[in-house]
Amino acid sequence: MAKLQKFRDYHYESTAKVSDNTRTLAISAIAIIWLFKVQVGTTYQVPNGLKIPLLLVFLAMALDFFQYVYRSIVWHYIFRAKEVELEKNKITEDSELYVSASINLVAYIFFYTKVVALTFAYIYLISYLFQGVKWV
Repeated sequence: MAKLQKFRDYHYESTAKVSDNTRTLAISAIAIIWLFKVQVGTTYQVPNGLKIPLLLVFLAMALDFFQYVYRSIVWHYIFRAKEVELEKNKITEDSELYVSASINLVAYIFFYTKVVALTFAYIYLISYLFQGVKWV
């Protein structure tokens, strides 16, 4: 039977892979949208049907960034607090340390929201491709 740490490792591997794929899919969506731009004079315009997916893609990328910024800041403070405890001999290097699972709540909100935003972006994008492109 697997230990809890093994389940935790599976979870971390999966969420890291989803985050990697989210970034790749977001950049791919921007490239696809760029293919459909139109030049009006000296400027480029995104077709109306692609504005919502483009906004959702940028939202997903921003949420991805905020997720990692939040986690970096929070875990920095936790690390520093534990370092102070170590310096005061309240804990040792080998101490079992626990923090509330709620510490990651905001990061998970960013995580799941970016996945939903990107999913809807692709739904709109695929819909546009099926409606707006003549398939020969």
